[in-house]
Order: sequence, then structure tokens, then C-alpha cells
Amino acid sequence: MEETKDNQGNNIVENKISHALKKEVEELRQELAEEKNRHLRTRADFDNFRKRVEREMDAKRNQIKKEILLDLLMFLDYFDQAKKQVQDPAAASGLEIMARQFNELLHKHGVRPVECLGLPFDPEEQEGLGFVATEQCPEGCVAEEVCSGYKLGDILLKPAQVMVAKKP
Repeated sequence: MEETKDNQGNNIVENKISHALKKEVEELRQELAEEKNRHLRTRADFDNFRKRVEREMDAKRNQIKKEILLDLLMFLDYFDQAKKQVQDPAAASGLEIMARQFNELLHKHGVRPVECLGLPFDPEEQEGLGFVATEQCPEGCVAEEVCSGYKLGDILLKPAQVMVAKKP
């Protein structure tokens, strides 16, 4: 009889231990799931942070590149103005060669002129300086380019300064 009581007592103790272990296992599983979610959120937050920093760095790099190129483009304008003023053909030829080499250098780095002659006026890429009466070009189109405009990829560095055609 005493042995039966021991077995029943052992069974009760085993059931309590088993229940406690199951409860502890369930709590540990829940903790693990919470830690896994926290880990995934942290990874996602870090990934978003990394992407944001990369975008900001690219924007800053593009801004710095744009500022440097704008300064260099001033010299291209100076070449054009100097070519118009120089009377000596040899000096004009030298300026032409330097301007061409400078253009090639800019082209190598992705700078392209804004194409506008004969095309409809586009205030996004061109700065209208006025109108010119002409039949050479349809009304509302660029009839004359006073100063070239330039782009770096899709980024407008400098708008073209243009005269827009109107009917005489």
C-alpha cells in the first residue's frame, strides 16, 4: 500500500515537474520569438539606415561634383568670349584648340551640352533672354543660343541662355 502511495506521489510530483518544464519551455519559446522579432526589426532598421546614408552620400557627392563642374564651365564661357574678341587668327586657333580639349575633358566625365537650337523652348533646361523675329525657326522654338547649357546625366548644371523665335 505504501508503495502505491509512493507511485501516486511520484506521479503527482512528475506531473508537476512536467507541467513546470512545459511552462518554462513555452516561456523560452516566447522569449526566443520576441528576440527573433527584435533582431529582425534591428536588422531592418540598420538596413534602412545604411540605405539612407548611401543616398545622402550620393546626393552630397553629386552636389560637390556639380559645384566643381559649374566653376569649370565658367572657363568654357570665357573661352567663347575670348574667341569673339581675339583678332589674331593664330591666337583664335589656340583658344579654339584649348576650348575643344576642355570640352573633351568635360565629356569624358559625363558633362553634355544641352541641345536646344530649333527645338521648342523648355524652361526646365533653358533660360529665355528674349525674343527674336525670324522665319528661320518655328515660333516658340529656340532661334539662337547665346550661352551653352550643360547637363551631368539628368542633372542640369547650367541652363542654356537662349533667344526664342517669334513671327516677324
